[in-house]
Amino acid sequence: MSKIISILLFAILANVNLPCLSQSGLNESKSEEQAVFVSSGSWSNSQNWKNHKLPTSTSKVIIEAHAVLEASVQVKSLEIDENISLTINPSFQLFVTRNIENSGRIFGAGDLVLNGNSAQFIKEKGVYSNLRILNASTVHIEDGIEVSGNLYVDAGELKTKGNLYLRCDFETNKTAQIGEVRGEISGKVQTEQCYPARRANRLISPSVNTSTSIHKNWQEDADSYFDEDVDEEYGTHITGLNPGNGPAYLEQDGENGFDFNPSGNASLFTYDHQQSDFNPINNTNVNQLMAGNPYMILVRGDRTINIYSNSAEPTATRLRAKGELVTGNYTTTDLSQTKDGFSLIGNPYHAQVDMNSVLAKSKNIRKDVYYVWDPKLGGIQDLEQPGGRGAFVVVELPSGNNSSNSEANQYLQPMQAVFVQTIYNNSVTQVNFSESDKAVNLNPQPEILSDSNEQFLNIQLFNEVSYNAGSTPSDALRINFGSRYSNSADDDIAKLKNVDENLTRVINQNLVALERRNMPNAEEVLPLYINQYRRENYTFNFEFSDSFYADVYIIDLYLETETLLSKSNSTYSFDVNSSVAGSVDENRFSLKLKPVSLSTSESLFSEVKIYPNPTKGSFSINGLSNITNAEITIFNMIGQQIYSKKIGAASTFSVEDFNVEDGVYIVKLSSDHEEQSFKLIKEN
Repeated sequence: MSKIISILLFAILANVNLPCLSQSGLNESKSEEQAVFVSSGSWSNSQNWKNHKLPTSTSKVIIEAHAVLEASVQVKSLEIDENISLTINPSFQLFVTRNIENSGRIFGAGDLVLNGNSAQFIKEKGVYSNLRILNASTVHIEDGIEVSGNLYVDAGELKTKGNLYLRCDFETNKTAQIGEVRGEISGKVQTEQCYPARRANRLISPSVNTSTSIHKNWQEDADSYFDEDVDEEYGTHITGLNPGNGPAYLEQDGENGFDFNPSGNASLFTYDHQQSDFNPINNTNVNQLMAGNPYMILVRGDRTINIYSNSAEPTATRLRAKGELVTGNYTTTDLSQTKDGFSLIGNPYHAQVDMNSVLAKSKNIRKDVYYVWDPKLGGIQDLEQPGGRGAFVVVELPSGNNSSNSEANQYLQPMQAVFVQTIYNNSVTQVNFSESDKAVNLNPQPEILSDSNEQFLNIQLFNEVSYNAGSTPSDALRINFGSRYSNSADDDIAKLKNVDENLTRVINQNLVALERRNMPNAEEVLPLYINQYRRENYTFNFEFSDSFYADVYIIDLYLETETLLSKSNSTYSFDVNSSVAGSVDENRFSLKLKPVSLSTSESLFSEVKIYPNPTKGSFSINGLSNITNAEITIFNMIGQQIYSKKIGAASTFSVEDFNVEDGVYIVKLSSDHEEQSFKLIKEN
């Protein structure tokens, strides 16, 4: 009161006219309406609020207990205590017209919306799920906050002041994203992406422009290759002290920013579109990261991993970088200018984007396909054995289908780089991104191939261990059939070579990953091509469209067998022996397609059964009564014939004392008109 009297006296002496001061105006700050949430539970339950009164649009809301918002509401300001959570349920929004002080966590699929008419401030180091800026003025982030869901800037300017951290999460396999930006984001942002534990190359792209070096970001600015002050899960070793020139030496650690490893081999590469090759970078302590610039990087694990051992157990890894986001349109022209040439491009946004939309706007780039490197292909990884380092996935557009059972689809992920293909020589070639390409609210799953109406044959190559464990294939080949397709390579999709096994077709000297051809009206044999076997035991898995109009046989030239495939008999297992040329011959296998109208619908061998199977030492074959001049031949999986005998006229034939080692064997039955192969398992 004495302060008010002093002001009045000063005004009188100075002859100043004052507006009428009401008592309510003098006490406005004291009378601000507060609503305090004190008991955990529903926001809408008045019993959970102090004084049992729900807040209004003019309330300052203080959350002191765990709250769940189950309706859209608006408040004036929001304060959340430390270790307290507010969950906003899906489809609902909490609108705040003034400031937020969040020392706790805001969860849920709903949105926290800042929709004031003047400057708003986000204070305290809180955690947010989905945050939406709908303020035509400015929103200021005063303290370091974490966002784990989606951030939207629908209007105005979001001033980050370097205090925004977009997180990823291994448990949910999700990464925070920036939705379509209709306003403006100024200031630096820290982005990150999570990479599950697997030693493999990855195609990646930063989503910020940094003012600091690669070493400062992806290597966590570590003092040495064994810096113990770096947090677990963060950063990775980037090597390249003596790439291609032999071993490195411990005293070289840190030269040009590289980490020491005994071989000196490089682990971070850029792609030369004109030479179609990867080149190691020359330093990490000067080079900076630019959004959309693609790299190939070997992620061994985080920086705690044993750099001395290639078989060290990999660890989950987060790569993060701090810099300015790219918003608005983005164009890249650093692309191959050669017909059918491949270009590596990066996602410039920290958001999932629809490649159908991106490629539709791009120039001189194929719009029906792009190529994803999936490090999880190759099945169960055993670092004591070769292989299992990933493979390229052909993503067919617009459907987003692929033949490898990969999670890759039409949506390019944050911090991901992929290959696209040029159409013509010496033409203007561009890949164009725009904010409207973003698809952050989608979590699509690849279409299940068997649900497609198109006629197709899908062939997946597994190593045996991975197939038995239900893991991923080493490679795959898909053949689509239709009257609109030709049997030339003109409408086929080319293959990018893998570092491990390659399963493909060779058409006009071109490797094909997805073949398009007419459904045969006569018997056809389609040679397959497989190279770079890394293991000894393999399984083909065949997938057919629901109504496939031909019988399909797998021909094994090494074992001299033909095996009829079907949905109930859709696998073929085989072994390879690197010391036997025929066993690892790249052209060992072929497909034989016999149109249904030409095939023997009632196969002589359709009733043949082998029992018991598995067998412990003897077995019988029945269903032979309609077969003349039958002969049985048995091979082991490396092609050695171990049994042969003419059966003659008999409905049942028995093989006694089948005293061989445990394993898988091929039983080949032949007659005057056809032959069929069966798999027999011998076990104790």
